[in-house]
Amino acid sequence: MPQDRNDSASSEPHAGERRGFNRRTLLKGSLAAAGAGVVGAISARAQVTGLMPGGGKVPFRLPMGALDYLDRNQYISNMEIISHLPGSTISSGEPLMAMWARGTQRLLPGSGGWVDISDPKKPVAIKTPSRIGGAVAYNTKLRKWIMMSSAAQPLTSAVPGHPYGQYDKEVLDKARSYTGLRGIRTYDITDATTPKLLQEYSTGKTGTGTHMNFYDGGKYAYLECGWDETLRMENAQRANSNALMIVDLSDPANVKEVARWWVPGQKFGEEEEYKKYIFAGDQSSWSGNHGSMTVPKRPEDGGTIGYAQFGAFGLFVMDLTDITKPKPIGHLRYEFETIGGIPYHTVYPVITDAAHPKLRNILIALHETIEPDCREPYRSPYVIDANDPRNPRIVALFPRPKAPKDAPYTDFCFARGRFGSHNCQCWVAPGASHPEIFAAGWFNAGVRVFDISEPTQPREIAWFVPPRDGEIEKYTTWFRGTSEAAFIEWDRNLIWLGTHEGTYCLSTPQLGKPVLEPRKIERWSVPHCNVGWDDATPTAFYFGRGLGDLA
Repeated sequence: MPQDRNDSASSEPHAGERRGFNRRTLLKGSLAAAGAGVVGAISARAQVTGLMPGGGKVPFRLPMGALDYLDRNQYISNMEIISHLPGSTISSGEPLMAMWARGTQRLLPGSGGWVDISDPKKPVAIKTPSRIGGAVAYNTKLRKWIMMSSAAQPLTSAVPGHPYGQYDKEVLDKARSYTGLRGIRTYDITDATTPKLLQEYSTGKTGTGTHMNFYDGGKYAYLECGWDETLRMENAQRANSNALMIVDLSDPANVKEVARWWVPGQKFGEEEEYKKYIFAGDQSSWSGNHGSMTVPKRPEDGGTIGYAQFGAFGLFVMDLTDITKPKPIGHLRYEFETIGGIPYHTVYPVITDAAHPKLRNILIALHETIEPDCREPYRSPYVIDANDPRNPRIVALFPRPKAPKDAPYTDFCFARGRFGSHNCQCWVAPGASHPEIFAAGWFNAGVRVFDISEPTQPREIAWFVPPRDGEIEKYTTWFRGTSEAAFIEWDRNLIWLGTHEGTYCLSTPQLGKPVLEPRKIERWSVPHCNVGWDDATPTAFYFGRGLGDLA
């Protein structure tokens, strides 16, 4: 019986078909193949670009539990408020020497001028014609007070509307169009109320200029310096990074460059070296110097060691035997490092004595949080044993401050603003230091005081969180938290706290009974700053040269 032409059992394929296929199966197979091809292409591309081309970076998302207001309450533990000066805030710890003194008068740099803290119960703001800030040191050879302030192009700070800072062309172009001084300014501040400009020293026509510099009154100053645009920066905060520049400041009116040093790989064009670091290309890490090198003993006095903190690059122990050719002899990274922030912001060498042998050659390394609301991983300061300068090692982390029990938040991540350490007590301070006491501003967690007598187990012993200022609707008024700087007067057992709203004077039983009367400084915490310490100022002397030499 002949089969019907349309019989499905027909052994002949329809026109346009091949044996074993029809239009439906062909279409289904084509889509499957195409899908496999797309997945294969994406998979192949991921081997080069990572799972997400470009990758992720800070800022992270706002925590769900973040407050939608600013807490106006204050919280205190094992401390007492001696006084409060609203409207003028001190700066301290950045750099590590800030106090001016003569007789019983004591001044700290403040907003708009000085803050006179001679009477702790009644601090007074003093306006000056020139901006006050930077390293303040008594030069015992010149027998004059010298101030070295920084000059830099604007930051490329991330703000609402421009959350990626320098990676926003508008923000980057604005910073780089800066036409002011990049470098340092030196002043004679022997008459503190009338600073006399000695020199505007340019470190380069491009680059960042300088930020947190180190000068203790000796021959040399150590600059956190960006001399041009070749120094790379991953973090959004700056257009370029800074490195180390050493200058001769024996004549503050005639500054001379002595040396430069940067981490191999830090400069553009050094890609092979830079790629050795896991943070290379993450657009979040602080890939440069912050806070210039701390030098515990002056090279002119036989010192050969400096501690240079280079953010995500780590701590470098520098050999200064030849001051014109500084070189690293020891290096330490932060093993738990993650994106964002400044892992090495400040390195503070503990000034110890015979009663505290465990603290010999101990360093405190502070980080700085950059993103508010914990939108980058939290880091703790760390204790470093540098007894072997060629092999420094982290021996402890500081405990994380806890939110007050009666606060409306369970963690400082929810309190709004930055949370983490920032500027610590000054290295050069009046009196003999208590090696076991360490204090630092902690942004939205106020000031925190620690006992480090057992360096492998630092413990918190006192704290004060001032009321929040600012307006929640105006990001720039609160994103940094409250507290920036701490200054300890060892001879009067007082702690000064600089906040965005003003200045507080505090005491704690851990320091001893506070001295609340004006007092002349008999000695400084750093021994070499006492050689020649004198209030007198000769009139026939000008920066290492007699007046006759200037005729």
